[in-house]
Amino acid sequence: MNSTRKAHRLLLRGIAPLVLTLSLPLTALAAPPAEAIQAGYTVNTFASNFTAQTVDMNRTLNRGYKWYLADMFSKQSNPAGVRINSDGSVTLLGDNTGAVGALMSIAPYRGTNSYVGTAFGGGAYIEAVMSYYPAQVTATHTGARYPYPSFWSLPMEGNVIRGADHWPGQPAGYVHNVEVDFFEADYPTAPTRYGVGIHDWWGIRGITCPPGLCKVSPPPPAVTPPPAGTNFQQYHTYGFLWVPATATTKGHIDAFFDGTKAYTYPWTQFTTQAPTPVGKTWAFGRLDQQHMFFILGTGVGETFNVKSVNVWQRNASANMSN
Repeated sequence: MNSTRKAHRLLLRGIAPLVLTLSLPLTALAAPPAEAIQAGYTVNTFASNFTAQTVDMNRTLNRGYKWYLADMFSKQSNPAGVRINSDGSVTLLGDNTGAVGALMSIAPYRGTNSYVGTAFGGGAYIEAVMSYYPAQVTATHTGARYPYPSFWSLPMEGNVIRGADHWPGQPAGYVHNVEVDFFEADYPTAPTRYGVGIHDWWGIRGITCPPGLCKVSPPPPAVTPPPAGTNFQQYHTYGFLWVPATATTKGHIDAFFDGTKAYTYPWTQFTTQAPTPVGKTWAFGRLDQQHMFFILGTGVGETFNVKSVNVWQRNASANMSN
């Protein structure tokens, strides 16, 4: 493991509780990898392993933690499914409460638009060091909302800040947001592959595309499989690059496995164009207007180990932190 990867073990310590701000100056904590440098993302705005100081295991909802027990859509994860290890990693043992995952980078104050934690805007390079057991993924699992190892995100807009996902110019209740899946070990028939996804959700729930929302997802090709013989029970580095579009340049996402690009997808700038995004070059461009919070989770019987999560950006001015 080279010095850059070793730097991922660095832990943010000794920082006073954060205040609500959209401009949070931070000093670089870990050296940016090449994938981040090429995009101009050199400020380490989020650096975390997993300890009693970084994970709010007691649901205090105090400021200063990097991770909070999942609490979304009226479902709370079970802390018994989260095991913090002495080496600074976390082992997720699975959750069958119906929660979206085990840990999130924010926690909402129920019934309000307020929260604690960090969500990310304006583009970023996100990198997690993780391991899992493909043989466990091939088994049949029930009870969990997302029954496989996963690292993904939802926007603050609409999920925490109510009404902020409204599609301008459309009727009341007409929403528009983008979900991003950095990693999903959801290939039970091909356990040596993993998924990366981006989904454009839109419409009036239960009306435009009943029973839920309308969805657009990129067409194939899928993620390029890791090299043959890869041992997923060992730690590997999963990277995700998000570059927003401008009026003159395309935005895109790129996924990386151990530094090698495995997936890419582009879009043009979205402003307030009218529905639908189906077949439009600006589909997924709504992401550039959002603030993503992270979610880590797995199903019961599918052990998921996470060693560290880092984020590099140009700066933290577009983030939401409280």
